[in-house]
Order: sequence, then structure tokens, then C-alpha cells
Amino acid sequence: MISIKKPSVRASYEYLVREVLENGEDMITEDGETCREIRNTVIEITNPKLKSISPKYPLGKNTVEKYTKNLLYGSENEFSYDYHSRLFKYPVNGTTLNQIEYIIEKLKAQKNSRRALALTWQPILDIEVSKKDRGSVPCLQYIQFLIRNNKLHQTVLFRSNDLLLAYHANALGLISLGEMIAKDIGVEYGTYTHHSVSMHIYIDRDYDYISKYFPECLKCL
Repeated sequence: MISIKKPSVRASYEYLVREVLENGEDMITEDGETCREIRNTVIEITNPKLKSISPKYPLGKNTVEKYTKNLLYGSENEFSYDYHSRLFKYPVNGTTLNQIEYIIEKLKAQKNSRRALALTWQPILDIEVSKKDRGSVPCLQYIQFLIRNNKLHQTVLFRSNDLLLAYHANALGLISLGEMIAKDIGVEYGTYTHHSVSMHIYIDRDYDYISKYFPECLKCL
């Protein structure tokens, strides 16, 4: 387990990639790929307004912007799930529930509430997909918001997180979601806390990226 505080997503990303490569443990995924992981990684971003993108992030600015747009406004791409739908149109009993709208209404009515949360896992759909050899289920599982001292604090939980290629976009996109909610409620956005049960890097698949952007860590592979 590792718990850190960093001012920005960029700073946390650059620190964690080295930490996982140097101190993580290797495991083989269900798909037969080698990952190096640290279990239960908790990152608090203390100044999430700092949104610069690390030059060491292989997929760059366009990926972050596309991820954020799809999260907030949806995507036309067909996929077994997408986070926008799971958050804004969660399927329940033949209808849908806007969990983000609920969070905003709840915190406007009761600013000290600990019930302003949203889930993405949909058991009826995701358990069946998980039984298959191949199939995608949500990595992001849970989001909760607390208002303390008139600031909105956001916590998210990922069951699994690709540190090298996904975490940077995940965190910046979710911060944008939190800022949108804070603006609607009328409070300042505070901190962003990101908990990954399995924070990992694909060693073989992404070897070329590691070699290019984190060559100092090759000695650990």
C-alpha cells in the first residue's frame, strides 16, 4: 500500500510511475499479460486547479481532452459501458437514473451529507461480462463528494487502474466533473482523492513507452 499527497496530477503521475516500476510486484492478468502493481494506492491532489499534462504521459493532451469530453457529455462510440452513461443514465428497472443530478440536489439541500455518491458497477450487466474470457467492465467504481468548510472534496475508487496510459486522463477528467458539480452547487472545489485497488503498469505491452519516457526505470524490469 502507498499513500501520497501531491499538488497536481502531473506530479503524482511522474512520482507513481517510478514507484510502481521500482517497488511494485509482478502479476499475470486474466488475459495473460504481465503487470507490475502496487495494491491500494491512495493519492490526494491538494491543488487540482494545476492541470498541466506531464510531457512523460505517452498519450498526451488530446487523449486527456477526449476522455474529459466523453465523461462529461457522452460518446457516440459503441462500447460495453461508458462512464457518462453509468453516471448520468444509470440503468435501473427499465429506466435510468441521473446520479450526478442527485448528488447536486442532495448537497444543495444538505451540505453536510455523506450520501452524495455515485456507482458505476451494474451487477446484472457486469457480472455476466466478467464471466467471459474477454469483455470490458468499469474500472472506476465509486465517486463520493463531501462539502467541508464550504469546499467540495471528491474521492474516487478504481478497482483497477492502468497507471501509465489511463490514470493521467482519468484523474484530470474526474476533476473536471468535480469542478462542474462544485460550480453548480455554488462552492469552491477543494481536493481530489484517487484510490486504486490495483495500480499497475503493463510491462511487456508498454515496454517501448517505458523505455522512451522513463528510461531510468529500465534497470528495474
